[in-house]
Amino acid sequence: MITAGMKEAPNIGCSDGSAGDRPNAIREARAEDVPRILDVINDTNKAFYEAIVPVDQYREPFLALEDVEAESQRMTFSVYEQDDRIVGVIALEGRADGIGIIRRLYVLPDRQRGGIGKALLVHAEGRAKRKGLREIIVWTDPKATWAVSFYKRYGYREIEPRSVFSDPYVNARVEQHPETLVVLRKSL
Repeated sequence: MITAGMKEAPNIGCSDGSAGDRPNAIREARAEDVPRILDVINDTNKAFYEAIVPVDQYREPFLALEDVEAESQRMTFSVYEQDDRIVGVIALEGRADGIGIIRRLYVLPDRQRGGIGKALLVHAEGRAKRKGLREIIVWTDPKATWAVSFYKRYGYREIEPRSVFSDPYVNARVEQHPETLVVLRKSL
């Protein structure tokens, strides 16, 4: 969900885990953030995925305004602001039976390796717990070894072959594992 209007959203947390008015803050995305969210997603996707995705399957831009608007109906987007600039984004989708899916975790290439991805992930996991979710699932391209390593570093484990979930959408993605997707999970 992306909140509407121009009202100020409260700071939800900072890169150091504290709350309050600070230059580095995570907050829920607002409607006016969508163009910058698209920039973060598309710039990061181009920098890292263009080289590993087959030419006939690579899209540029990766997402369009309509994609984010549609996704915001079923996902909660959060942004990481640094010096009044959105430099990272994450989306959490709650599914049936206590399953959450981490979607769209992107940090601008020049801001990576500074704890922003970790802060966004911790933030989303906290939100998932507050919503009563028991488990988070994430998937990525098997060639995106940096992404797989990132999630494993924070307690995500590759699913067992032939894992079955109660959610048909999740099961459809799991069926692609491990040929075209790496699917990881973490209990909360």
